[in-house]
Amino acid sequence: MALLIKNVTTYQQTKPVYYGLKTAKNKEQYRNQNASALILHEAAAKALNAAGVTGKLPNVATLQAEYARRVKEKDALYIQYTKQRKQAKEYGIIKSNVGSILKHSPDKAREKDIEI
Repeated sequence: MALLIKNVTTYQQTKPVYYGLKTAKNKEQYRNQNASALILHEAAAKALNAAGVTGKLPNVATLQAEYARRVKEKDALYIQYTKQRKQAKEYGIIKSNVGSILKHSPDKAREKDIEI
């Protein structure tokens, strides 16, 4: 999502330079003067096409609001994940304790004493 926002913004910012190339009298000189902006525009256009964005570009403000909402949701889920991970670790400790108690249970100790 952040990459999409970046590509849309770059495309919009460099669009006048790209269309200026079409109307320039000396295209080679114009291309040399604005090479970096033209490269950025072409890269952004290629990335948008690869992402399936064709025709009208999405609104950047809408994309940023959606991105912020998803970040909030991710943070809330991460907090829940950390709580569950801590609980799982505690259960693992309990399991290992129970396992060690069952291995050294008094019943087995009595069986050893009886054999001797």
